[in-house]
Amino acid sequence: MPSLRTLLLALTLSTTALSQTLARPGWAGSGMNSQPWWKHAVLYQLDPKNFSENGLKSIPTHLDYLQSLGVDAILLTNTAPDAQTIDPALGTLDDLDDLIHQASRHSIRILIDLKPKPDTDLTATARFWLNRGVAGFHIANPTQATLLRKITNTYVGQRIVITDLDPANPPKPQQNTASDPHLLFDPRPGTQPQLTAATIRPALEAIQDLRIQPVLLTDGPDLKRSMSRYADGTHDLEIAKTLAALLLTSRSATNLYYGQELGLTETYPTIHWEAPPAPEKGHPAPPPDPNPNAAVEESNPRSLLNWYRQLSALHHGNATIASGASILLNHDDQNVLVWVRKPQIISTIAPAMVIICNLTPQPVQLSLKDDVKRLHLKGSFLRTTMRSDNAMGPMHLESMTIPPYAVYIGELRY
Repeated sequence: MPSLRTLLLALTLSTTALSQTLARPGWAGSGMNSQPWWKHAVLYQLDPKNFSENGLKSIPTHLDYLQSLGVDAILLTNTAPDAQTIDPALGTLDDLDDLIHQASRHSIRILIDLKPKPDTDLTATARFWLNRGVAGFHIANPTQATLLRKITNTYVGQRIVITDLDPANPPKPQQNTASDPHLLFDPRPGTQPQLTAATIRPALEAIQDLRIQPVLLTDGPDLKRSMSRYADGTHDLEIAKTLAALLLTSRSATNLYYGQELGLTETYPTIHWEAPPAPEKGHPAPPPDPNPNAAVEESNPRSLLNWYRQLSALHHGNATIASGASILLNHDDQNVLVWVRKPQIISTIAPAMVIICNLTPQPVQLSLKDDVKRLHLKGSFLRTTMRSDNAMGPMHLESMTIPPYAVYIGELRY
């Protein structure tokens, strides 16, 4: 009996340790890591009841899809709004535990959106979820975020806290402290009333002054879908690709709201995962389904989904895009949004990067020669890294043509 009790105790302790280490994929031991995973993370925010048919149970079947999108963490909304429970309509705690395990195998963490009521014991609630292995929380209230940060500081594995920007009281540009939340949702650049350089550029410049790492977003539970806000009926795909570039090439982390990578709209807000059946022999093909379809976009190299994947790979894999300085250029008069990403030390293997977004429905003739000279950068042309149109070849700084709502990303070369 004593040996049996010892064995049971050991199993219990190992299970507890495992649950706490699931916050960081691939943990073996303490899970300590000198590089913060969250600073330039791609978060994927979803409501389980809208993302898939069977709530929490179905999410693991789409983890390969999310991993291919470069997602670092899933933010679950409307799952555990105020206490230590799961909405029964979405699943059980066992379903959440399984999701945490499965997501960890895909190098994806799980975050929870907390919406505590006034009588909620926030400390007990936070510890309950952290002990189950979640990697952190989003909470709208900055004061409550400070309390959560104190709690997460006591856990290994870089557990994080995200809160919302208060535009009337943004964090002052001073050194980040151990009581600040790790990340700050900043919707300003991606939710301007008009999609213009004159409105977006100042918002992008404002994020440079935040002492807390911002998270940019264009869509969310309380926002009208960006495809419905900005689409013009002619350049819808091109506009969506422009917004994606804004999110994934700026100096920030990124929050994607489920399905925006497929072009979900207010009219068609549901992800269709399976390709439509082929028409029967001798029968005409049915009209195209207007609902965004993951399987159809998967097979189209020019799709919005694959554009997001390429940008996410650049966001994670290019050191200049990930952490270089961001310098906004003023071409508001042409309604072109341009910024330079500059590494600390420019070299042939780490050149400055230039991102150009034409926010007009017409081609724009652009020159960046004077801008580059003013910044004391060397360069005469841009070597293409990515572009949303079908054109080929480099762009010369003296004169370049940017197609309607096109995105061009290139290395500054000479």
